[in-house]
Amino acid sequence: ATSRICDKVTNHDWNINDQLGGYIFHTTGSGKTMTSFKSAQLIADSGEADKVIFLVDRIELGTQSLKNYRAFATNEDDVQDTKTANDLFIKLSNPDNAAPLVVTSIQKMSELANRKTDEELRNIRNMRIVIIIDEAHRSTFGDMLSIIKETFPNAIFFGFTGTPIFAANAGKGKHMELLTTPQTFGDQLHTYTIVDAINDGNVLPFRID
Repeated sequence: ATSRICDKVTNHDWNINDQLGGYIFHTTGSGKTMTSFKSAQLIADSGEADKVIFLVDRIELGTQSLKNYRAFATNEDDVQDTKTANDLFIKLSNPDNAAPLVVTSIQKMSELANRKTDEELRNIRNMRIVIIIDEAHRSTFGDMLSIIKETFPNAIFFGFTGTPIFAANAGKGKHMELLTTPQTFGDQLHTYTIVDAINDGNVLPFRID
């Protein structure tokens, strides 16, 4: 999964505004956070992107992800937290800010898009930005992600999920049909299902009676 994400970024044409990086379908408990961090770390170290943003859909998940990321990192300072939307703006736009990995929430990212003018966002838009979304089956399919995509057309998006949404189980939102995971992120890059995890001895088998 990590290799396929890195290959996608390496071969990406930043001039065509193709935001569909792909998605990773890994079952719960299989190590999605470690996989996403290793992907982000390798992309940042390779110099193939200017910023790698790990986007979460709620504060407690962001706090846990930040803690995990810093535990995985060689240097804690390589992974940055964001307190507010303005803090996020400063850390993305400051050319002297060398740390490439940023953990933030989808709420802060969309708030940044709403609050800042086109001129203020110009430098960030010109960057090569990779956005990795954890829990990509939840609120990431709402208006906030649409705002982020419209604001940063050059960014490339990758999603990690244990329960992808396909046409058969998409259902409908309040006003329209929900987008599927492939529509939102592109091709499936790697799969590791609950069956794989049980067969490998990574999770306990279960039986429904």
